[in-house]
Amino acid sequence: MKNYLLKSVVALCAVAAMVSCSKSEDAFDNYSYGENQKKLYAANFEAKYGKIASNKKWDFTTGERRLTRGFSTIKTQVLENGINFGDLSNMKVTLKNASWLHSEIEGRIDASKPSVEKNEELLTAITTVLPEKKKWEGKSAVLMAPSSGFYIYPLFCGGRLTFDLKVKVGNQEPVTVFEKNWINFQTINGMKKDTKVADGGTINMKGIYIEAPVGTPVEVYLDNITDKNNGKYFPKVAGTTNGYAVYVDIPEGIRPILDDVELQEDAIVKYIGIEDVVKGASESSDNDYNDVVLAVVGNPDVPQESIITEDKYEVKTCKTKRYMIEDLGAVDDFDFNDIVVDVNEYTVTTHTVTYKNGVLDTDVVTSETSEPTKAIIRCMGGTLDFELTIGETKWVKSENGFTVGTMYNTQGEVDYNKVLAEFEVTGWNYDENNIGVKVNGEKGQVFNIGFPKAGTAPMIIAVEPTQKWMKERVSVPKSWFYEE
Repeated sequence: MKNYLLKSVVALCAVAAMVSCSKSEDAFDNYSYGENQKKLYAANFEAKYGKIASNKKWDFTTGERRLTRGFSTIKTQVLENGINFGDLSNMKVTLKNASWLHSEIEGRIDASKPSVEKNEELLTAITTVLPEKKKWEGKSAVLMAPSSGFYIYPLFCGGRLTFDLKVKVGNQEPVTVFEKNWINFQTINGMKKDTKVADGGTINMKGIYIEAPVGTPVEVYLDNITDKNNGKYFPKVAGTTNGYAVYVDIPEGIRPILDDVELQEDAIVKYIGIEDVVKGASESSDNDYNDVVLAVVGNPDVPQESIITEDKYEVKTCKTKRYMIEDLGAVDDFDFNDIVVDVNEYTVTTHTVTYKNGVLDTDVVTSETSEPTKAIIRCMGGTLDFELTIGETKWVKSENGFTVGTMYNTQGEVDYNKVLAEFEVTGWNYDENNIGVKVNGEKGQVFNIGFPKAGTAPMIIAVEPTQKWMKERVSVPKSWFYEE
């Protein structure tokens, strides 16, 4: 689609002859002109990247089932800080004044005492929805990794027991996010720890960042639960692992203000409350689910609300290919950004789970169903009109509100999550790469481009959806095609 003059001509007699022939009276015969362009393109491609082996293929995808922005490996990182409420080091809470937060919010607290400096709206919502010793009837929280990285921030503790907050992703070893070694009721970051049972300092319940393949189980739970007043130890854990974590309904639009993370506009936040006394313990539970309150922050997606109903839950995944296309508007241009389109084949998997003594025992896939396949056009770096065919579906640039001579999302600040167009497709076969482009040249030429056969110069390549495209006139590196 780029209207550049050729800057290089390969010194091959056959190619030169073809170029010469293109000046004859048959110059704009669609077939011969297109074939000449493709041969010149192939010669330039080999001059730049090396001779193409007869068995060289141009599909670099793995076939892994995930979403568009999914991950193939598990990553966890405990952050340096958590939710910031300001400097509250002069504030101390004991069992005798455990309702201090409610008093402060309602304006009845002594004005000489410090106030919450940051995230006041969030704290107000939490303490209003989850007051002390009021039973909460929330839905059990079961977390599965979403399509983007996400954060878990403990933001509030309403109980006096001590514990370790742990996060377990897939089959990885659990990660300890923080150790609660103070006994104060209703505590938040920035307050002093109880020096009778702790080593001093202020409370800093840290956050954790997580990446994992879509559908990976994510467990958040309290371990080593202990009553430091009498040394009593509770041998069970409490959290998403065994139903002692629930979703908490906070008024829509309230989001934590984070010091170290810039949230996207469409970032989603969900809240989870955990009860620290489990069934069978000698102490009775008040089921107020404010013993630990978590903010689960997606950027933009949060772990799916895979709530167990009749011991079943659903996980939506997909297999994705990103096609990068050259349109023969220029035959020495290998930025592969004339069209970049992601094709997503969605599958909904139903799992059946069983528990033993309240702990997850088995998780078995019992059925799979398909949802409509969708295509997302990410960029259009060319200036010619085209008809894109994916399976049985056709999409034309000029017929969908785009200016033919304009390049989209390949210059300046490129947004690699940009959705220029999104539409359903039928008949696409993941393995066959049945995709093609018909390009309309400025002088009536028509180029028909299909997915390349092995051993031929590619004008379309298939890559993982995480692969970023190049900016204008910046050729893709050789390492994309060949090991250095």
